[in-house]
Amino acid sequence: MKRALLLVLGAIVALGAAAQEEDAAVKAAMYINGASSAEELGADELERIQVLGKVRVNSPGRNARALLTEYQLAALEDYRRRCGDIFSWEELALVDGFGKETVEALRPYLSLWSDNLPGAVDTLPHFRADLLVRATEKNIGTKLKAEGKHWQVAGAARSKAWGSRDYDWTASAEVGNGRWSVLVGDFNVRYGQGLGIWSGFSMTSLSTVDAFIKRPTGLRSVCSFTPSQHRGLAGEYRFGRWSISAFGDLQRNAGLHASRVSLRSQLGLTVTPTLASTDFAINYKGIDLVGEIAFHETPGTEAEGDGKSSSGLSSPSSSGLSSPSSSGLSRGSHVAAILATKFNLGPHKLSFQTRAIPSAFSGKKNGEYGLATGALWKSREMKLSLTGDASLLPIPQKDPGRKQLRIYGSWQWQMSEVLVLETRFTGRYRNWEPSRSDLRLDIKYLNGQWFGASRIEGDYCDGPGVLGYMEIGHKGNQTGSSGGARPQGWAAYFRMGAFSTSGWSSRIYCYERDAPGTFTVPAYYGEGITTSLYGNWKSSIGKRFTIILFARAGYIIKKSLSSPTLRIQLEIKT
Repeated sequence: MKRALLLVLGAIVALGAAAQEEDAAVKAAMYINGASSAEELGADELERIQVLGKVRVNSPGRNARALLTEYQLAALEDYRRRCGDIFSWEELALVDGFGKETVEALRPYLSLWSDNLPGAVDTLPHFRADLLVRATEKNIGTKLKAEGKHWQVAGAARSKAWGSRDYDWTASAEVGNGRWSVLVGDFNVRYGQGLGIWSGFSMTSLSTVDAFIKRPTGLRSVCSFTPSQHRGLAGEYRFGRWSISAFGDLQRNAGLHASRVSLRSQLGLTVTPTLASTDFAINYKGIDLVGEIAFHETPGTEAEGDGKSSSGLSSPSSSGLSSPSSSGLSRGSHVAAILATKFNLGPHKLSFQTRAIPSAFSGKKNGEYGLATGALWKSREMKLSLTGDASLLPIPQKDPGRKQLRIYGSWQWQMSEVLVLETRFTGRYRNWEPSRSDLRLDIKYLNGQWFGASRIEGDYCDGPGVLGYMEIGHKGNQTGSSGGARPQGWAAYFRMGAFSTSGWSSRIYCYERDAPGTFTVPAYYGEGITTSLYGNWKSSIGKRFTIILFARAGYIIKKSLSSPTLRIQLEIKT
């Protein structure tokens, strides 16, 4: 078995040159969250991008906050008021808060559509609808998404594991007129920097300078098989620069939020029955400064920790609200704070962050006190990033001396027009358990309709681990990418790899291409070989509909276990 593994890994390194084109949704989600790789993302983060559809730059609705910050929306409003609608990506890149990098990352989910002449502003209502039907070996479900200027059906989904009587489902609907909106069903709530309320996925690794500052999206409907963090009723009302929102769910969580947004600043206040927080964001001449301070009332009794620790920023609970009854910590008022800044020095960036989150505030068994800094240097052909995060993670009454240092480094070299070399190093050093180091090398190739990628990755934690793969792909007869035509064509990708680790502690996570709404990042451990075949086919039905068929087959071969998978998914868009 080991000889076969060595032969496969040797072939992967020898074939080296080949590559994939990363999913547009993966690129956008990585940019928004400040992630350095797809493995750092959460399933709900990727899915909310995939089901979003196109955000109209010249008439952004409330849904635009899934992609754009409040500062970017304010800058768009100011620019369009002075100059009219935007008609080119080059013009959008010149608007404050955007730039070439932002436009490149978000372009697949932005639209410059406008019926107006240059110098005029588009104010017409718009309508959009999507229907997605999904079936897999393990679960089955359907989704419906439609949105317009005055109303929106955000999603309906159901899943069931074979042999089980338990169902997970999610559904939500929204109505509004641009100034006010009411949402019923499943939704996420994200305000400030995550100290008060931040439901759903939250990055805990500061692997890039852009991850130091979070991007709050307020109230957002959920369209996922994963049960949402809140299920109930929510609403928002906007007047001028001010907005007020409120929500309540079936778990008896409730909250109010008020904020004021200007071209250069944002100020917010959040209140729940046990928590109050205030947050701010300032942008001035390339300098971003954000912060949040939160006060939390915790009833409860003293209890010892369980030895577990957090690994980055933590919200009071998974639902974004405090859970004092489950934390078992002392009664009283507790304060947490976070402050971060980012300097945009042309193409280069420099970031700093400090945070203080006591155990009694976070609702966890341990607190977190940390300092982090990072820098990004870019040239025409190269990009170099380095961040460091030092933190104290004490467990009260048990182990107050827990310390952690995490280091992230990456280097990207555009070797030619078609070939890119990327290296990434991560290190996690702790004084209470074995440390972990990881080194990854990727070679990516893109030439017309052909794609390919190869990766070799090694790590060490209580033993060594290694993983490698090669992927090749082809896109054929792709049309509809410009001129308003509907997309047509097909694509196919094949991947083969091998892995060998000393155990679970040296496991390696690896993102795999899959259908929209399905985020696949398996953990490879032990010894084995893996293969997968993925493809999609797009075709127009008349002038209004596009049908897209996705299929993925995978197979993992290990000594004691073989795991085949098959997924077929159909999507119809208008």
